[in-house]
Amino acid sequence: MWRDIFVTIVQLIVASPTAWKEITKEERSLNSFTDRFLHPLIGIIALATFVGGLWFAREGGLPGALKNTIVTIVALYGGFYIVSYALNETAARFGLVKDSISYRIFTGYASVMIYLLYMIIPFLPDFFILWLLSLYTFYIVQAGATYYLKVPVVNRLNFTLFASALIIVIPSLIRGVFTYLMK
Repeated sequence: MWRDIFVTIVQLIVASPTAWKEITKEERSLNSFTDRFLHPLIGIIALATFVGGLWFAREGGLPGALKNTIVTIVALYGGFYIVSYALNETAARFGLVKDSISYRIFTGYASVMIYLLYMIIPFLPDFFILWLLSLYTFYIVQAGATYYLKVPVVNRLNFTLFASALIIVIPSLIRGVFTYLMK
């Protein structure tokens, strides 16, 4: 399972069109996707956030690490569900049909760069510039829109911009709000 997660992440980043074609062929159920990809990945992120908060944060310590871990988990799960819901509700505007399962799977795989950053940033908290790598999400979303969701060419650019903006911004907004509320 861990090897499959690692291979999927690498494929989505390095060879995104090929990865999306394979994802389309697999036709995973939502339970299979969440049990074999999303939950373990967020578990890894939680562990990385906790360890990074303990030893690498400026004001490291157990309370801060726990708070940061909780905020990160809420931000990632909240972002995942809000983005997938928003994509499902706006599907008709892009010439697509509503299918909440497909949009959840799409959102989870398309967010892989954001998840990777949430794994790395706790160990390198001073390298804020790494967040520029989140812009690579546009390419992953564009490939997913082409090969997985099959968005019509006329609407592909708008869908890519909309979905990418949601995937990048929503978890950050949730994290910002909860961080502010916890201080």
